[in-house]
Amino acid sequence: MEKFESKENFTIDDLQRQLESAGIDTSKWGIGEAKTLAHLQEEIESGESVLISGETGELLRQVAVAVADVYYKSPDGKRYRLKEDRQIFKDGRERRRGLVQAVSEKIRPNESPKNAMIRGIREELGLGGEIKLIEAGTEEETLISPSYPGLPSKYVRHKFKIMLNDEQFNLEGYIEEQPDKSTYFVWEEAEEEKK
Repeated sequence: MEKFESKENFTIDDLQRQLESAGIDTSKWGIGEAKTLAHLQEEIESGESVLISGETGELLRQVAVAVADVYYKSPDGKRYRLKEDRQIFKDGRERRRGLVQAVSEKIRPNESPKNAMIRGIREELGLGGEIKLIEAGTEEETLISPSYPGLPSKYVRHKFKIMLNDEQFNLEGYIEEQPDKSTYFVWEEAEEEKK
């Protein structure tokens, strides 16, 4: 698979031309749940996403992510599972992604999946203290992300399970504030895990 290198001074116009030459219509980007060309350019510049040529020559966005199921068990034995409820963009748009895992963090260049997950937990939930991770496998999937309509995305997911302690648990949930949006995380009661 060919990797498309992002050059210095690789502008949004250059990116748009590359996408359009691959038959990808970006006119719906930045509308509804979709992110903008600037978001994709930031991902490419930071190394969180790369554009590659797929097996049949199609243009793909490849992303390596660390994802986690986050749990808490109360002193009275109730088990809770965290989920992302919604994202509210500064322009008023709302997005509900229905993610399987609560926390998802793109892995940066030269960063291990474990370190990316710990960084994600700290950034997204604002948690301190020791983060206890259990590795739960890796999976790959190619799909069209609602973030970038028309651009197939190949995800390599490194999965983890996390159990929070009493000091890290906030029954009201958590809010991650970013320059362009706020993400809300809430708890739901969960069944005991089958052994």
